[in-house]
Amino acid sequence: MADTAELAIVHATTASASWLTDPTVFAANRKPAHSSHRYVIGETSEPKQSLDGEWKVRIEQARNVDVESAPFAAVDFEDGDFGAIEVPGHLQMAGYLKNKYVNIQYPWDGHEDPQAPNIPENNHVAIYRRRFALDAQLARTLENDGTVSLTFHGAATAIYVWLDGTFVGYGEDGFTPSEFDVTEALRNGNGNAADSPEAEHTLTVACYEYSSASWLEDQDFWRLHGLFRTVELAAQPHTHVETVQLEADYTAADTAGTADTAELNAALTLRNPADAMTIESTLRDGDGNVVWESTQACNG
Repeated sequence: MADTAELAIVHATTASASWLTDPTVFAANRKPAHSSHRYVIGETSEPKQSLDGEWKVRIEQARNVDVESAPFAAVDFEDGDFGAIEVPGHLQMAGYLKNKYVNIQYPWDGHEDPQAPNIPENNHVAIYRRRFALDAQLARTLENDGTVSLTFHGAATAIYVWLDGTFVGYGEDGFTPSEFDVTEALRNGNGNAADSPEAEHTLTVACYEYSSASWLEDQDFWRLHGLFRTVELAAQPHTHVETVQLEADYTAADTAGTADTAELNAALTLRNPADAMTIESTLRDGDGNVVWESTQACNG
């Protein structure tokens, strides 16, 4: 029996062009999935910063793009000849690529005949660039030994990401969020974001039209590409609830007079739990009344 290759999230400090045609690699440096619960850090609003809005963009052919040296990701790269595009949005709808609709065929059928996992030579790459200054709340979190992540909530088909010229990560399964830890890139990039929150940072994305993941997309739909969902930064404190897992059960009353009973179990995954003192939990009904509350020592 042949060996079965395992899918992997690789860890790398530089980008590799080979990932585009490697079916075992679908992401690099991407954070593990976690619950999408809301949280605050001593504030009334979530510590998030939207990067939606106008970006710069230029369309290239893959043969002309070197993601391993990535000169286009440099802070001082001249992007004056780039066009403008709204993010989130599709390259086709903005007029940068042609609209394509196919059913069970592949978009390249009748034009090229690549053999999986190889991809067509006619492969467009959108080079996106955006400059931003870190919001004050996120900068304070960095200053207090917190972290900052960068999330692309939807991108097609494959993205390579750099911040201030530093390679951040890679992702293929574009309908799944790709979240990357950019703490060190912000600290070491164009001015330490913790010391100089007003410093301007440069985010660069190379968004490929096709990758090995395209072989899984022979369904009936319009083939649209680009950064088509929100892009945002989020800060997390040094001690942080990464994941909340809730399990609820209910037992109805029976004829013997047993009362209705409900049970709720909550399991938390903490970052740096040893530095936490207590965990306080409160359950409220639809009117805001406290139904249950608990304070427990953190034994991390």
